[in-house]
Amino acid sequence: MAPLDIGIVTGEKAPSLTDDGEALAAELSTRGMEAEPVVWSDDEADPTVFDAVLFRSCWHYYRQPEAFRRWLEHLDSAGVPAVNPTSVVRWNMHKFYLRDLADAGVDIVPTATIPAASDRDLTSILARRDWAEAVVKPAIGTSSAGVWRVSGEGLDDARERFVEARADGDLLVQRYLPEIFDGERSLVFFGGEYSHASLRMPADDDFAANDAVEPYEPREATIATAESVLGAARDRFDLNPEELPYARVDGIVREGEFLLSELELIEPFLGLERSPGAVERFADAIEAAIEADTGA
Repeated sequence: MAPLDIGIVTGEKAPSLTDDGEALAAELSTRGMEAEPVVWSDDEADPTVFDAVLFRSCWHYYRQPEAFRRWLEHLDSAGVPAVNPTSVVRWNMHKFYLRDLADAGVDIVPTATIPAASDRDLTSILARRDWAEAVVKPAIGTSSAGVWRVSGEGLDDARERFVEARADGDLLVQRYLPEIFDGERSLVFFGGEYSHASLRMPADDDFAANDAVEPYEPREATIATAESVLGAARDRFDLNPEELPYARVDGIVREGEFLLSELELIEPFLGLERSPGAVERFADAIEAAIEADTGA
């Protein structure tokens, strides 16, 4: 049987494979799958030449969300299987998915979703919820791009900034939780099975948990909570575990309770090098997903 050609979806910021990508491609090659990068925003790149595509380092899709959506439609119309599925990617690229998960019973960081067309102002949002501090995020964004913190002391200056940000697109306003300085928990799953975890720490003068990554062994209860988050996402799309090959569940622990901050299903850093066997487990999940989709 001829090897399957797999396009690992990248972006302009990382057009080549990352270290994780290189390790994964090497493992896939031992299983009859030849992987190479495909930059989604490159007009000269043709994703339809691949037997399947795997989303990995397309980090800047948020800068051109409509173009990215059209690219997903191109995959669909050509019948190219995608890992994770394009339906999930469309949903996950807009952070209002948190509202869907909350409606399904998932405990999330307290969040207000603000459509761009809304006339709601920042003062009333905080007052209604009795929040002294909050974090404002664009609904389409990655990492800490466009994210800022507001408190009562700086509210006057923040009002205008909020209006300007809302004019640019939908927003999230989330309650600021000081527990972020205890670290954001990131649990990685492959094919619905827990693989490994890390603790992402903020810098001393920042609130974004992107500064340092430490080893972390979550409690069984935390793993179970993260599994329930994935279950809610799969239920929304009527997916079996193998149909959602990878996920990173991020959250903050407050008063002993794990609160979801983000469910990363498009391009999360998975830290494969931090866990023995992680590359193989990821490859297992990819192989199972592609076999289920293509019958290969």
